[in-house]
Amino acid sequence: MRHLKEADTGRRTVLMIQLQNEVGLIGDSRDRSAPAEAAFAKPVPPELMDYLQKNKLAHVARSTQAVGGRGLEDRRHVAGSLWQSTATDEIFMAWNYARYMDHMAKAGKAEYAAAGFTNTWLVQPQDQAPGDYPSGCPEPLVIDVWKAGAPSIDINAPDVHLRNFNDWSERFHRPNNPLFVPESYGDLGGAANAFYGIGQHAGIGYSPFGVNSPERWGEMRPGTNTPVSNAIEDIPLAKAYAVLAQMTPLITDAQAKGTIGAAWLHHPATQEGHRAGGFCCEHRHTAQPPEPGAGAGLCHRRVSGPQRVLYSRPRCCRSCSRPTRRDPEIAGLGPVETGKFVNGKWNFRGRRINGDDVVLEYDQAAAAAKNQSGSGLIFGGDGPYHSAR
Repeated sequence: MRHLKEADTGRRTVLMIQLQNEVGLIGDSRDRSAPAEAAFAKPVPPELMDYLQKNKLAHVARSTQAVGGRGLEDRRHVAGSLWQSTATDEIFMAWNYARYMDHMAKAGKAEYAAAGFTNTWLVQPQDQAPGDYPSGCPEPLVIDVWKAGAPSIDINAPDVHLRNFNDWSERFHRPNNPLFVPESYGDLGGAANAFYGIGQHAGIGYSPFGVNSPERWGEMRPGTNTPVSNAIEDIPLAKAYAVLAQMTPLITDAQAKGTIGAAWLHHPATQEGHRAGGFCCEHRHTAQPPEPGAGAGLCHRRVSGPQRVLYSRPRCCRSCSRPTRRDPEIAGLGPVETGKFVNGKWNFRGRRINGDDVVLEYDQAAAAAKNQSGSGLIFGGDGPYHSAR
């Protein structure tokens, strides 16, 4: 950090620092060395107990209660020797890792004031208990312990190498923990993950793992392991990032105002809706064959007017909207056009979309019963859409 203070002058390119990597203990639920056993035999630290009580974190507090029903109010009896489960082993490890890494974070910030974050090796489907995955790492079940023990750490972040990205992003996005993904897929599913995390959970960043390896990039040909193209401009991630770069000023403004949302579509039967302003944007996957995590739809509604902006990976999503109010208002599409954002402003460089290309439901009575017009979008290959209701 002292070196960064000397080297990273002028533009200030270093924004955050990762403290360690996937911290935790594998092979046992807790450290059983002599110093660790001595620490484990002591009463639960008062700072942790105070934090749990102040924040009403009963799901963690229950794991720190003494056997026999002794309550949290009597700390003298909540001794480490009474922590009888692997869950409390995990809390013990989380607390001590957090205290040590808080010390690291304070020391680093004293040299150079950059934000600090941890990353988490997530529980895998086959894991049975702490120690199968790194015990004490900032998993959702013990992230409150980390918040109590390491207030100098700004973000606890997940390394998501599982296909249920939507579940993990929801668990890590909390009022006291913004979503940042320091490691995840860089393929087609990763492109969808980036859209979903940024659109639905106000994510501040998404870092694909192994982008220097072409086999990690590509959209595979159906039934083979052959990438469609290894040209950097053709890979899904590059196309997704290009659109996100175009829309960054709108996205950050919408995140601050709460007028953005996204859907994460993991197989063709998926349908998902999310709110954006006074509307619910509904998305349905259309890709065949099933491609896990291949689809994402992002919707932003401008507060100052009726326009909204939508984007999805081409040909994998169809979208429509309905008002959230229970009155006769009907939501539908007005002018629809394709184009690009240039310097944060819409630049119409494509074509107008109308006729059958914006009709998803021809049963008008059924559509009206859902407060819809029957109009919607099936995303094509020529870029994001800008539309007015």
